[in-house]
Amino acid sequence: MTPMLAQRPRTDRAFERLYRSHVRDVYRYALAVLPTPEDAEDVTQATFLNAYRIHQRGETPGPGNTWLIGIAHELCQQRARRSAGIDEIRYEESVDQAVPEPDGPSENDVRRALGLLPFQLRAVLIMREVEERPYAEIAEILGIASAGRDADLPRPPRAPRGARRRAHLP
Repeated sequence: MTPMLAQRPRTDRAFERLYRSHVRDVYRYALAVLPTPEDAEDVTQATFLNAYRIHQRGETPGPGNTWLIGIAHELCQQRARRSAGIDEIRYEESVDQAVPEPDGPSENDVRRALGLLPFQLRAVLIMREVEERPYAEIAEILGIASAGRDADLPRPPRAPRGARRRAHLP
C-alpha cells in the first residue's frame, strides 16, 4: 500500500510544475524592482502562496507567467508603498554621486538610477527593457486597458530632440 503522503493530488503535482517553471522569473522580476534580495524572496514566496490559493480554488488564470508577474507586481507595489510611505527606494548615496564614469555606467549606477524612479515607472521599464515583454502583456499585468504599443502605460519624460542626439540616444 502506498503511504498517504505519496498519494498527492494531481493538482499539487501540477502546481509544483508551475512553481518550478516560473519561480526564477518571478524572483528575477521582484529583485529588479525591489531594493534587497530578502524583499524579492519574500515577494516570491507570497506570490506563489497566493497562486496556490487560486490554484486550489480550481481557477485557471491562463497560460504563461503573466498572471504570476501580475501578482508579484501587486505585492512589490504594496511593499514599496509601505517602505517609509514613499514610492521611491532610497539609497545611501546622493544623486550627485550617481554620475556614471566615462567608460559607462556600472551595475550599481544603473540600480541607483532605477531606485530614483517611482515604482510604477521602474516596473514598466524592467518589464519592457529587461524582460522584453510586449506592451499588451505589461498593460495586462498592470491592469490597464491595452491599445497595443500606445497603451496607457506610464512613460518617462523624454529629453529634447537635440539633447538626445548629443547623447547618442535613440
